Amino acid sequence: MRKLIIHIAFLSFILLWTCEDKAKLSNLASIQIVANESILQPGQSTYFYARGFDKDNNRIDKINVEWSSSDESIITIDSGGKATAKSKGMAAIIAVSSEISASKEIVISNTRRKILSEMFTSST
Repeated sequence: MRKLIIHIAFLSFILLWTCEDKAKLSNLASIQIVANESILQPGQSTYFYARGFDKDNNRIDKINVEWSSSDESIITIDSGGKATAKSKGMAAIIAVSSEISASKEIVISNTRRKILSEMFTSST
């Protein structure tokens, strides 16, 4: 009888523990993509990170996302968030988790100064 009670207690603990993780994930309302660089040169690599937020804008740590690129001829990204610029152009890095997605536009250019200059002059 004692073994039965211990097994039931253990199974209850496992069940509650796994339900808690699913509840946190189902509260995911938005994803923010964080990057060190938004302008890269061909051949350059950088890492992207994803932050999750619930409907009250509380941060949810340790979300799993699937990474992708809108144009892999311009930039690729692996499952760990490492992106590598391939050729000049613009593309979006996309993160998806639990049907919630976010994207971040990335510029690939040979001349970083020219791109920055064009960004500031076109906004005035």
